[in-house]
Order: sequence, then C-alpha cells, then structure tokens
Amino acid sequence: HSLMKRYILIFSLILAGIHAFSQTDSIASPKQKSEKPVKHIKVWHISEQLAVADTIPMDTATINFPDQNPVETFSIANSYGGNLGLPLQSKLYFKRPQGSDFLFDNAYKPYTLDVSSASFYDTTFPFTNLTYLTGGSAYRQEEQVKFLFTASPSGKANFGTTLDYIHAVGEYNNQAAKRFSGGIFGRYNGKHYSANGLVAVNNHFNYENGGLSDLSYLTNPDLNVKPKDIPVAITGYSVFRKNQFYYNHGYSIGFNREVKVSADSVRSEYVPVTRFGHTIKLEEMKKRYYEPTLERKFYEFSDTTRKIANDTAAVRTLTNLVSISLEEEFNKWMKFGLTGYVENEIQQFTYQPDTTLYRATKSNTRVGGVLSKNRGTNFRYSVLGDIYLIGYKLGEFRLEGKAVGNFRLFNQQISLSANAFIRNEEPAYYLQHYYSTHFRWDNEFSKMYKTHVSGSFSLPKLYTQLNVGVENITDYIYFNEKALPSQYQGNIQVLSADLKQDFHFGKFVLENNAVYQVSSVPDVLPLPGLTLFHNFYYYSKWFKDLYPQLGASVRYHSNYYAPAYMPATGQFYTQKEVLIGNYPILNVYANFHLKQARFFIEYNHLNKYFMSGAHFYMPNYPINPPVMKLGLSWNFYN
Repeated sequence: HSLMKRYILIFSLILAGIHAFSQTDSIASPKQKSEKPVKHIKVWHISEQLAVADTIPMDTATINFPDQNPVETFSIANSYGGNLGLPLQSKLYFKRPQGSDFLFDNAYKPYTLDVSSASFYDTTFPFTNLTYLTGGSAYRQEEQVKFLFTASPSGKANFGTTLDYIHAVGEYNNQAAKRFSGGIFGRYNGKHYSANGLVAVNNHFNYENGGLSDLSYLTNPDLNVKPKDIPVAITGYSVFRKNQFYYNHGYSIGFNREVKVSADSVRSEYVPVTRFGHTIKLEEMKKRYYEPTLERKFYEFSDTTRKIANDTAAVRTLTNLVSISLEEEFNKWMKFGLTGYVENEIQQFTYQPDTTLYRATKSNTRVGGVLSKNRGTNFRYSVLGDIYLIGYKLGEFRLEGKAVGNFRLFNQQISLSANAFIRNEEPAYYLQHYYSTHFRWDNEFSKMYKTHVSGSFSLPKLYTQLNVGVENITDYIYFNEKALPSQYQGNIQVLSADLKQDFHFGKFVLENNAVYQVSSVPDVLPLPGLTLFHNFYYYSKWFKDLYPQLGASVRYHSNYYAPAYMPATGQFYTQKEVLIGNYPILNVYANFHLKQARFFIEYNHLNKYFMSGAHFYMPNYPINPPVMKLGLSWNFYN
C-alpha cells in the first residue's frame, strides 16, 4: 500500500506540473509565438576509426516511451538476471555486439557509454533533457535518472554532457545493481579543421546470486514465499569499469570555386580535396569478481588455499590512427571518397587472482583503406578492408561492404540495403589465458573465420521492414557446459529473418516484430526458433496538446536450451538440462505526450495472474513477478 501511495503521489505531481506548464505556455500571445526563431536539432553516431557520421532519430519519440530502457531497447528478447543493470545477452544472434578484446565487456555493453554508442549533436538552441524511470515492489524498486545537455555556441561547434545513473534493488535476494555512466562530448566543423571528442566514464556494480538454489519455492503451489525470501545459490559481487578518451581530428586542403546561384549572381564555395586525419583513443577496462566467503559448493573447482575470491582482470589500450582521404566533393562526375590509414595499438593486459599481479604488453599494427560515398540520399555505399601486419593479431583481416539505396516505384518509397563481410578474427586475449579462483585456462585457439551476407527491404508508407541475414562461422569459440571456453572444429551456419509489420486502423495501431532464427549446431550456438513482439494501442489527440497512447504489449519466444550464466566470469555458457521459453510476458500501459513532456504508467507481467507455473529468463533466474512502473521525460529548449 505504501508503494501504491508513492506511485499515486509521483503521478499526481507529474500531472500537476504538466498542467501548470501547459497553462503558462498557452497565455503566450500570437505575436510572441511568431517571433520565435526556427529551431532544429540533429543527432548522429560516428564510426570509431574515421568518425564518419550516421544520422539517427532524436530520442524524443511520442510513442513507446515505456520501452525506452537499456534492456528492452537492446533487443526484444534477452537472457539476464531479471533486474535492471545485471549482465545481459540478446537471444537474437545478430543483435549481439561483435567480440571485444576484453572478454568481460560484452555482458555490460547495453549499459556502457563509449564512442560507438555516444551521440553527437547540432542544435540551434541549448537543449536539456531530464528523464526519470522507476518501478518495482516496495523497497525493491529500480530507478534510472538520465540527464542530457547540449549547446552550439556557433554553427561550427557543439558541446554537451550526459549523465546516466541506475540503482535497482531487484525482486530477489542478492540481485541489486548500481551503474553510473557519464560523458563530455563535443565537435567542431570548420572550413579546414574538424574534430570530434568524447570523454566517457562507466562504473558498474552488481551482486551475483547464482540464481535460485531451490526452485520448489516457485513450482510448489503450497508454498507462499515472497520473492525476496527465496534462497539463492551464492553471495558474490562484480565490478566493471570502462573509461575512454577519444579524439578524432583532421585538416583539409582544397580550393574555392564559383557556383552559379542565378542568372546574375554567383557565390564562392570551398571544395575540400584532401584530408589528413588522426584518431587517438585511450581506453581502460577492468572487471573484478569478489566473494566474501568462498563458494565451494557452487563451483566445480575452487582454490582451497583461499578463504575469499578476489579476481581482477584489466586491459589498457592506446590506439593511434593516421589517415589520408581524397574527399568525394572534389570530383563532380565520380562522387566517391578514398581513404588509406595505418593504425597502431598498444595493449597491457593484467590479471590478479590473489596477491600476485600478472602483466602482458602487446602491440599490433594494421593498414587499411575505405572506398565510400556517404553524401546524398538515393545511393550510398562503403567498402572497407584492413589487415594486421605486426603483433599477436598478425594475419587478422576484414573485408566489409555495405550499400543503401532509396527509390520510388508505383508511388511507393522503397529502401534497400545490403551488408556483407569476411573476417578472420584473433581470439580475445582472455579467451586464451586466464587464471582465477574458480577458473583457469591456457588455450591455443586458432582464428575464427566469419562470412556474412544480409539485406534489408523497407516500405515506409506500408510500415513494412524485412531483414534477412546468413552467417557462416568456422572455428567458433564458445563457453561449453562446464563454463570453459572451447572451440568448435567445423562450420556453423546462422540464418535469421526479421520482419516488422505495423497495421493502422484509424486511431488504433498494431505493431508486429517476428524473428525466425536457425542455428545449424544448436548444441554449440543455441537460439530460439521464433521470437515475437506485438504492441496494440490507441493513439490520438486529446484537448489541445495531449497525445495519449493506451495499449498492451506482449513478448514471446519458443522453447530452447537457453545459455546459463556463470557469475565468476560473467559469461553465458551452453546447457542441455532446462528448456526456456514458450511463455508470453504481457504488459499494459498508458503513455502520454504533452508539449515538452512524456510520461507513462505501466504494469508488467500482467498474465502472471492467470497463467500458472514457473518461468525464467534463463536457467535459475525467474521472470519478475508483476510490478508497476512509471516514467517521466522533460525537454527544455533554452
């Protein structure tokens, strides 16, 4: 009851504040409104190596705000512990991040701020966003606070900062997580000199409970125990840190040419010809696993000379890349750009299983080039190739190509895209060598060889999008049923078809996302055959500026032997004992957009009240009981 009162109070304050805001704004005179300058804001991501911009939508969408959290934006189906902030792996193969040089990075990727996930801005006004999300049962709630500020002192420059804090207790014992990420970003785009910069800090702490130790508390209907009182397997802690400094800058040389504006006038236009670029990235990642009392019963192996587990692994990487580019604006008839680059990285790997510190320093150098056309809307493409010539990654190479085309056919806008790559990848250092309290290995894995082809077909007017991809992996490295890294000697094929189709019936909308996946060797690379997401809602305009979205969403995937989770290493490993899936999760919500504010109230896992049985995200980690969630996001345009 106290939690319900808290929610009602928060929701009442939201409505009162928004009502006051709308009343204040509505008294502005027509003259005042007409004198407001035209405002715009653009957002993009950049590629890590050469800082090529890729425009993305601004995170101010009026619909589906309840799904704007790190877990549900990452993928429509995920394996994780059930609490916001816990390590996570997508159940969709093509949504998983590409392998990192730091083995322990992947499970925290959805929560991490770095140059690959950071947004850069161009705005004609100072922009601020405050977002607050909360939910959960009494004293077990999860909370997330996000802050963004960005401003452009001139048309050439922009800077800003972003802060993101998560504190989530979790419905079950030893499930809490805390995460702070923050960054300072900026960009400059002058006539000759241009630059993009980012400083990012990520500190992540989470309990490890090993899952429930006795599932009868869920499966036995005669037992009525609160989730927080169900015993768990272990008491442990994980800490993950990732700090990054990134700076890409370049200087272009070119000439001025006259461009005819009208029959009587011309203007001078600067045409860049050659750009000399440099990228520097300094990155530190660190993972710590701690047990206050050694959990011998949970693990097959434990170093019995120790009373506690205190395992640390880290990598520091300094990367420098220099490039020379022939800009695509230079040639009026053959519009493409050509870039060549040389990249060197120095890495220091350290791990400390006890009081002894192990350190290894490595250096790698690769050369590569890019042929691309990034300007225009009808057709864009990029072809990249590089190879390591020096270092322990000697012989690792990649050849990647992508193309996007837009055209009209029978009054329909059609978008087509294609993506393909061939990669020969050196295994991450900690896949080869690792030493800790519960796990130790020294491997000599060979390189993984991947070939991938995918394509996308989109009809925006019909709300249709189809993505089909196939990938062949040779010598795939995975974590086996003993939670140890292993290499499959052979080929594995993965096929995926991802269809999004929305239907609009007046003020009602039905969003559908169906993903079909096939793994040729499911014992090594298990995937759910069918994954579904459906969202049915009413959307309209009430009064002057209030836009309600009232609806229900459901997530489902078919049965499969979902990977289990190993707390000591933070890795997902294969298992053949428990089938996971064949159970929907139904959420109902009311989402509203009023001028500069968005707010929602949602009830998760409603179907638990009329569907029996125990169901899990992954083995021993149950789906959360029904809980209420709230959210508020407010934009400030000054």
